[in-house]
Amino acid sequence: MNENERLLLESLSKEFESADQVAAKSGLAKSALMSAAAALEAEGLVEVKKKERKLVSLTPEGRSYFEKGTPERRLCAAVSAGKELEFGTAVKKAGLAGHEAPVALQWAVKNGWAVVKKDGGKTVVSCSSLKEGEVEAALKKIGAKQVGAEAVEKHVLEILEKRKLVEFKEEKEISLRAAAKGAAALARQENVVSQLTPEMLKTGAWKGRKFKEYDLKTVVAPVQAGGKHFYKEFIGRIKEHLVSMGFEEVQGPLVETEFRNMDVLFMAQDHPAREIHDIFMLEEPSKGSLPDKLVERVKWAHEVGGKGSKGWRYKWDPAVAARLVLRSQTTAVSGRRLAQGVKPPFRMFCIGKCFRPDEIDWKHFIEFYQLEGIVVDDGISFRELLGYLKTFATKVFGAKEVGFVPSYYPFTEPSVDLVGKIGDKWVELGGAGMFRPEMLEALNVGVPVLAWGLGLDRFAMRTLGVKDIRDLSGSDMELIRRK
Repeated sequence: MNENERLLLESLSKEFESADQVAAKSGLAKSALMSAAAALEAEGLVEVKKKERKLVSLTPEGRSYFEKGTPERRLCAAVSAGKELEFGTAVKKAGLAGHEAPVALQWAVKNGWAVVKKDGGKTVVSCSSLKEGEVEAALKKIGAKQVGAEAVEKHVLEILEKRKLVEFKEEKEISLRAAAKGAAALARQENVVSQLTPEMLKTGAWKGRKFKEYDLKTVVAPVQAGGKHFYKEFIGRIKEHLVSMGFEEVQGPLVETEFRNMDVLFMAQDHPAREIHDIFMLEEPSKGSLPDKLVERVKWAHEVGGKGSKGWRYKWDPAVAARLVLRSQTTAVSGRRLAQGVKPPFRMFCIGKCFRPDEIDWKHFIEFYQLEGIVVDDGISFRELLGYLKTFATKVFGAKEVGFVPSYYPFTEPSVDLVGKIGDKWVELGGAGMFRPEMLEALNVGVPVLAWGLGLDRFAMRTLGVKDIRDLSGSDMELIRRK
């Protein structure tokens, strides 16, 4: 019997105690304790009882509902009992976020708290007195801790899981007690050697000694090794593929002036994509600086045109161009790089985050990764662009079939959308085209430029088997380990 086994036996009583309690009493690390317990159990000196338990805890959204109240309760609390209120007004009064409003209405009706009717084209809500619902009771029961899944009724757990308000974790409970033979063995313990040292080999002290056997079935404490996020690894593989094709990686800032994000790309200042519902504008600071020489050329392109074009024929406003926004497309990076001057042939790519307002759900988010690429060379044409896109779709994205759909973008002409058959479904991968001459002339580029911007997030969801787009940038450790 080695030292750890002796310590364990001395710490055990005749009643079952958890492994954590025994570890605290004995001073042994959990892994050392379990190794000693396995050896003593094999000799009939210790009894080990193992039980698997499912634990449940609240997700960040679930904790928010626990602290502030569920959306359905907040909605009905905003509508006084027995009164009616227009749905939009009730949502504002309740302080519900955009994605919470439909959830609140759905569950308020399901709980029997609310009645909905149409009144002159408006949706009107009336609420009765509120009883505590099953979901609310379960959220209180779980609270800010982990509890056994058995503490919540099964059908309520299913509702909570469907609403993404809870997450589960499997836990093994191990308890130990001394067997009848344990005390006797402790009294006649032998000096068992757990490690053969070089000194023992030199001196021959190992002769006649008893050595501890290794048990490969020993239950040890789980080890959580670090690793890369599965989406970062996915993006890394795409980068390696593009670099192997001769592309140079380029990066740019996430906050841009509208000048860099749109004006340089020959997007008119009254274009719908520049409205507040399509871009995030910065409140403080709200303005950035403009590069003087490039500004004059871009202004000329917008007002007058050039290269046979008449431009957009309006008074270009530098104050609009100076407004700061979150980058809505990585094409801004291409414009920045071309403005620095390039020597054909030149190929570059950028994989980076872009930001656009959207209703958040399982397949929509306000930020996304885009793969931007350009090829600058003499004599290249739209035919070469289609060839590059087909290569990306098959070699990089693994598409079985490839299709092209005519499209429109303010800064390319002609323009095309790339679609690919991935698995058993056709997926829109992104847009592409030839940069317009007005844009290239302003940037002092005298040769054709092929360009594309391909969305990565939804493609990654299909490839990685992820069902919620928010998990691509989430920190769910169980999901990260599984992937």
